[in-house]
Amino acid sequence: MKTLKIKQQKIKSVSKLIIGALFLLLIMSCSKDDDSATTVAVEAARANSIQIVSGNNQVAFTSQTLENLIELQVNDQNGNAFPGTTISLAVDEGSISSSIVTTDANGRASLTWILGDSIGEQVLTATAFGSDGSALVGSPATILAEALNPCQTFSSEEQFPIGPDAGTETSSVITITDEFLIEPGIILNLDLEHTFDADLDIFLIAPDGRITELSSDNGSSGNNYTNTIFDEQASALVINGIAPFTGAFRPEEPFTLLEGTQAAGDWTLLIIDDQSVDEGTLLSWSLFLCRPQ
Repeated sequence: MKTLKIKQQKIKSVSKLIIGALFLLLIMSCSKDDDSATTVAVEAARANSIQIVSGNNQVAFTSQTLENLIELQVNDQNGNAFPGTTISLAVDEGSISSSIVTTDANGRASLTWILGDSIGEQVLTATAFGSDGSALVGSPATILAEALNPCQTFSSEEQFPIGPDAGTETSSVITITDEFLIEPGIILNLDLEHTFDADLDIFLIAPDGRITELSSDNGSSGNNYTNTIFDEQASALVINGIAPFTGAFRPEEPFTLLEGTQAAGDWTLLIIDDQSVDEGTLLSWSLFLCRPQ
């Protein structure tokens, strides 16, 4: 009987071990099943799109640097910033700070653009590709800029009487608000009516007080200055002209004395009628000035 009890105890112990092992295997199997059910493959981030952040549609004068940086953004397929993407850049006019830029940790890249000499629309193109060689969404990105003429005409069409009393002074002012140093190429256009041109002394006074004599006591008994252009590059001298002085003439004093001065301020056309009786009217005048390029 004692031997039988010992055998029975051994059988119970083995049974417990087998049951425990089976239970452990069952738990492990369930755990593996749960893991396989919840595991999802994560797609690696990749460059997906390029867009213009800032700097598009700016306006500047030819040969000038745009005021704002051109900024570009590259994102991945989930819309997150993607660093390390190479962007190739090209312009149809002017020059850029670099033809190749790389996005930083924020997926951002920037550059400066100096416009070319052509007036009107100029174009910068930004191109980027993904790791598989395909173009990113939005590539090529096109950035536009408008290049303005660095030479401008400033005009006055306000009419003023000239004469008839001896010593009468007629003044007309054009106010320029843009600050720039004047380059060569100054031109003044004048239209006035007067019945005896030789009575007239005509001057241009710059904002800093410099006086340029345009024409004094010329034209004899002829009438008017009609579309008279005072231009340093003209072949004819105004002292040799005939009223109504239509066309281009060199002024009595050169405009070169004004080159390099500040354009901003009040420009005054001064007309002195130094004889009595005859009279007239200042119809209009304009000043053509160029800024540095």
